[in-house]
Amino acid sequence: MNRVFKVCMFVICSLLLLSSCDKDPLMGSEEWEQERRNNFYDYKVKNREGFDMLSITPCAYNEDTAFLTGIKNEKMWIGMFNLHTKEQLKEWNGTKTVERTIKIDKGYGETELFNITAFDFRPNIYKTNWGFTAALSYLHRENTFLTSSDIVSKDIFLLNGNEIIVYPLNYPAIANPCWFQESVVANAIVLSPKGKKIAELEGSYSTKNAVPISYTEGILCVGTNDDGSGDRSVIRHNYQTGKDVWKTSIPSLKDVEMNARINTTILEQSNSIWKYRIDITNYDGSKKQVIFTVDVETGKVTEI
Repeated sequence: MNRVFKVCMFVICSLLLLSSCDKDPLMGSEEWEQERRNNFYDYKVKNREGFDMLSITPCAYNEDTAFLTGIKNEKMWIGMFNLHTKEQLKEWNGTKTVERTIKIDKGYGETELFNITAFDFRPNIYKTNWGFTAALSYLHRENTFLTSSDIVSKDIFLLNGNEIIVYPLNYPAIANPCWFQESVVANAIVLSPKGKKIAELEGSYSTKNAVPISYTEGILCVGTNDDGSGDRSVIRHNYQTGKDVWKTSIPSLKDVEMNARINTTILEQSNSIWKYRIDITNYDGSKKQVIFTVDVETGKVTEI
């Protein structure tokens, strides 16, 4: 009798175990992914009330920190977390209601409506002295895997203090997150840390490698060719007019070889006389170092 009882209990337990296994969502499935969202991807969100769980989206940052984005009480929410302990480090709460349906300009006079279920940062979020900035992407999430038609890149956001500031911009990109007086260059627009438009830029040079001396002008060291080879010069460029204020060649840096590795270091810039060091390593291993000063007001170059 005991033996029969034990066999019956074994069968019942086995069936219960199999039944519970059948209910576990398959890894990679939409049910599995939604379960992870429902658990905030194991991040320890302090206040979990009011979230649209479909909107929860993880965003990588660095090896120690990660972000979560979501829509909470129909407003933007962003959390920053310790990647290892999952502890919440900071959160930002938007003050404006998220517009769930937006009109997208497709060009050629065509528009379409896009329904928003989530948002994230693509491809990067940048640290600034006052917070963070990034280009926003809005997501329409129906399936686990998003297609290109489920993602719309639109707007720039700035996390300043405890504020989420959104600047409307089509096809956004951060050109320079650390421009003059802590401003940001997004596409060709200079934004203040409060998200106010300061200036609109143009010109043939990128602001990425320039050192700003105003909202519209920067100093940069360039070669004749796009890869940095050829004769190198120092330029003061006006990004609003698209013209050089001055351009001075560096005598010892003529005919820099193609494929050379060039490292430019500003040693001093406390006044109008800036001191530069340029280190060049050629493909054959030979090296060259040039140190010079430049008067950023006049463009006069003096080699040392």
